[in-house]
Amino acid sequence: MRIHLILAAVALSSPALADPLQDQLLAGMRATRTTDVAYVATSHFESTGNAAHDTVTRHDGQGHFTLQSVDGKPPSPKQLAQAAKNRTPTPSYTENAKWFGAPATRVAGPNGAVVYHFAHLPPGTVKIGSHDASAQCQADAEVATATGQPYIARVRFASTASFRMMLVAKVERFAVTSAYAPLADGRVFPTDINTRFEGSMMGKSGALTSRTRFTDAHPAH
Repeated sequence: MRIHLILAAVALSSPALADPLQDQLLAGMRATRTTDVAYVATSHFESTGNAAHDTVTRHDGQGHFTLQSVDGKPPSPKQLAQAAKNRTPTPSYTENAKWFGAPATRVAGPNGAVVYHFAHLPPGTVKIGSHDASAQCQADAEVATATGQPYIARVRFASTASFRMMLVAKVERFAVTSAYAPLADGRVFPTDINTRFEGSMMGKSGALTSRTRFTDAHPAH
């Protein structure tokens, strides 16, 4: 009996090697294509020493987007030009497939949900500007099964150590949390992304937070 208990404990706390659920989730990520999904992205930004900032951007699902408002007002020509220059990639559930196949520990999450913990991430998983922060980061992915078809409902990346960027900047800690849900056609799409960075720039400490909500998501065709 003692041997069986020890083996069971090891199985629960060891990295998953052959995990059918993890394989199924990974296959689902790779099969999900949402480049044709139209949506509205509403973002809120806060940083130490600066006023809060809000934007609303509409994406048509055909590779075009329109900055609709900045702080509740129509964007100026300068703001439109800046938005076009700083275009961000369309959020994608599929992107998680780049790292979700890495060794993970399967643990119990809230209300008995399955959570995969990734103590180490493949290079290129977490990029902050040109800096690859993957080596200073871990991830947790929470599985949802209520719809019958399992998918990752929540992913959280969190730093495990501080690091420097561009010589003058130091990130003390950061966390990025993304939530996902199925569209009407069953494809999984992001619902929101929350980020928080704490650190210093040229010796001055501060924090930067952002929150983006994705609404009115639907196939463009």
